[in-house]
Amino acid sequence: MENTHNFFMSKANLIGFGAIKDLTNELLAWKLKKALIVTDRNMIGLGYVDMIENMLANLFISYDIFDGVLHPNPTVSFVEAGLSFFPNRFNLLSRDYDLIISIGGGTNHDCAKGIAAVATNGGSIIDYEGYNKILEPALPHIAINTTYSAAEVTMFTIITDESRKVKMTIASPNITPFIAVNDPMFTVTMPPEVTAASGMDALCHSIEAYCATEASPLTDALAIGAAKLVFSFLPQAYENGNELKAREQMTYASIMAGMAFNNAGLGCLHSMSHQLGGFYHQVHGTYDGVLLPHIFEFNASSIPESKILKLTKAVGIPAKSKEEAVELVVAAIKKLCRDIGLPSGLKKLGVHESDIDVLAQNAVKDIASFTNPRRATLEDIKKLYLSAL
Repeated sequence: MENTHNFFMSKANLIGFGAIKDLTNELLAWKLKKALIVTDRNMIGLGYVDMIENMLANLFISYDIFDGVLHPNPTVSFVEAGLSFFPNRFNLLSRDYDLIISIGGGTNHDCAKGIAAVATNGGSIIDYEGYNKILEPALPHIAINTTYSAAEVTMFTIITDESRKVKMTIASPNITPFIAVNDPMFTVTMPPEVTAASGMDALCHSIEAYCATEASPLTDALAIGAAKLVFSFLPQAYENGNELKAREQMTYASIMAGMAFNNAGLGCLHSMSHQLGGFYHQVHGTYDGVLLPHIFEFNASSIPESKILKLTKAVGIPAKSKEEAVELVVAAIKKLCRDIGLPSGLKKLGVHESDIDVLAQNAVKDIASFTNPRRATLEDIKKLYLSAL
C-alpha cells in the first residue's frame, strides 16, 4: 500500500543562544557578492540589522536594505516595493543579488519569500496563489528569526492581496529558506502582546499539524513535543520576556511546530484566521487563539480517540475518555489564552457578523483547509465564525 510522507525543511538550521555567530561560517563557502536585506524599521532600531551589516562587511559582501515592511500583515504592495530593488528582474542573467536575508518575524520572512520567488519566476506574486505553482527555485534566502511564527523553516508564504482583502496562501518547496537562524536572544525584545500572539500561533501550528490528514509519526512527535513546550513555557515568556529558559524553549517549540505543519498540513483554523487577517489586519496569532477551541471541538469527531488521549497525556492533562479529553483540551486552551491576555471572542477584535459570509467564502478556498481532518462546508465555516464571535 502506498503511503508516502515527504519531509521538507530548511537546508541548515542554526539554533540556540549564540547561533547567529555560526552564520559567518555558513556564508564563507557561498562566495557571495551582494545581498538584499528585507526587514522593518523596528528591527533596525533594535540593532539587529547592524549586526548583520557588520557580518556582511567583514565578508566583503555588499548589500542593500529594504525596510518597507510597514505592518504585521505582508501585502502584495510590500512584495512589489521590494522587487523595485531588482531593476533588471526579468533578465535573470543580469540580476544584482545573490541572496536575500530577512530579519524579523513571519511578516518579514513571508515578504522575503515573495520577493525571492518573483525575482526568479517573474510575473506577480498573485500568480502563485495555491500549491506548487512556483516552478523555479527562488533566490537563496536566509531567515533570521525574532518571533515564534516558524515562517523561517517552512515552504509557505502568506501574502495579503489588498484589492480583494484576501490573504493568499502560497506553498512550494522552492521558497523554503536555505538557512534558518533561531537565536533566542533575538526574541527577548518581543513585547508581551507579540509573545502571546506568536506563541499561540506556535500552539495552533502544533495542534493542527497533529490532527491534519497528512500527519505521520514523524510530524506527530514534533507536534506533540511543541504543544507540551508551549503549555509549559509560553506563560513564563509572556510574564517575563527576560526569562531565558522560557525564551529558549519557546524557540524550540516554534521550530518543531513549524516543521510539523510544513509537512503534515494545517486545517480550517488557519484558513479562517488568514481571512480575518486579510479583512481586518489584526495580528494573526490573536485570531488563532480565539478560534482554536471551536475548531478543535468541531474536528474532534474525526480525530481518533488514541490520538486525542495521547495529546492530553503529553500536555499534562490526562483523560479517561475521548469526550473528557476534548473538554480538558478546550479548557486548557481557553485558560492559556486568558493567562496571556488574548481576547475571548472575535467581536473584541472588531469582527462583524455582517462580514461572515464573505470571510467564509474566502476561507473555504484557502489551501490550508485541504488537510483538515473533518470536511468543513461553507455553512460549517459560517457557524464556526459565529460560535467564535
